[in-house]
Amino acid sequence: MPTTSAKEQFDRQAIHYNAQWNSWTASSLDWLLAQAACQPTDTVLDVATGTGFTALAFAPHVQSVVGVDVSSGMLAQAQQNQVARGLTNVRWQEGAAEALPFPAARFSVVTCRIAPHHFQSVPAFLAEVNRVLMPGGRFLLADTTIPDNAPATGQWQNRVEAIRDPSHARNLAPSEWQQALTNAGLTVQAMTLASSTIPMSLNDWLEKAGCVNEPAAAVRKAFAEAPAAAVEAFQIRVAPPDDYTFVWQRLVAKAEKLG
Repeated sequence: MPTTSAKEQFDRQAIHYNAQWNSWTASSLDWLLAQAACQPTDTVLDVATGTGFTALAFAPHVQSVVGVDVSSGMLAQAQQNQVARGLTNVRWQEGAAEALPFPAARFSVVTCRIAPHHFQSVPAFLAEVNRVLMPGGRFLLADTTIPDNAPATGQWQNRVEAIRDPSHARNLAPSEWQQALTNAGLTVQAMTLASSTIPMSLNDWLEKAGCVNEPAAAVRKAFAEAPAAAVEAFQIRVAPPDDYTFVWQRLVAKAEKLG
């Protein structure tokens, strides 16, 4: 999916990214903060920062944070959120995950949360993470994932995501993330599925993406006809009169740049 498509989609979505949206992924943010072991001297880059939830959560614990995103609309919302929080050690910059506009070895921590499934190239993104990290730097990742060894379930989930949001590229399984991080020269220190007890509403999820009319109907049909393996994996439940609830699986990982 071209970067311009992601930019256009998220410029449209920016106003819909609110506290409810963040609550759906809060457990992954808690995990990243705990694993980061932040120090007052740390310099953090948050890639695909969106409206800045992750960047602003890290800011009180570190020297400085830069949030980068392809969407100027998202960054405008992030700036407003920063002002509301009264934080002065964060700045925002437009840029793509696969071509980060920063010099090599610039940051001691890089974060990226619930975004890589939109990227044109995960290998290119991870190569950039390696490049901008200092030796000994930490990379904290969270993203929607699909089960290992269940290709049909993964295909169903990725198909539904792409109908709802045309900027969706693909969710990777944990084994694929392990291999991609290793191939990028990053050493995986921890990887697990984030705990999540807050089901998402299908109606709200569609609204957040501005998904209406035929695409929305296609997503609803996919949920109504979801195979048993997908129903089990994603905890899909009917919510009368005209809604469903579900829980996407989310992977969290910590990797380091050694040497």
